[in-house]
Amino acid sequence: MTPNWFTHLPNATATAWWGALLSTVLALVKGWELWRDRFRIEIDSVFTGAINIGNKIRIRNLSPNPIMISYWEVFYRAGIWPFLKKTFICDMNFDNDGTTIPSHSVYTLTFADEDYFSTSFDNQEGRKIFIRLHIAGGKTVCRKIY
Repeated sequence: MTPNWFTHLPNATATAWWGALLSTVLALVKGWELWRDRFRIEIDSVFTGAINIGNKIRIRNLSPNPIMISYWEVFYRAGIWPFLKKTFICDMNFDNDGTTIPSHSVYTLTFADEDYFSTSFDNQEGRKIFIRLHIAGGKTVCRKIY
């Protein structure tokens, strides 16, 4: 049984439905904003056979916030999980304080001359090239690039 004072409120049910609808719409908008502004990066590469031109790895920040890469490393990886073999190629100098990539922009790593590495895998079956990025704030991303 409803209290006596509740029956005297004008359109209490309509007001409750309006509040529920409005809060649901606002929650959906907030969820969409969180999805749109999530952490996203894209990594692609351009490999050449010319040592003087070199190989390039491009890191794109697709999120609306800048990201800081505190450390990166590029390595060969071959085999399957308990028998993985990793071979170091190159990494960021420890003297570097990190690299900040502004929102919606690209950072390019160029490996030419003395930093050049080969992409021919004639004698290494199943060998692939990976990059591991350590993002400031605790996130680590490891992606296959070739």
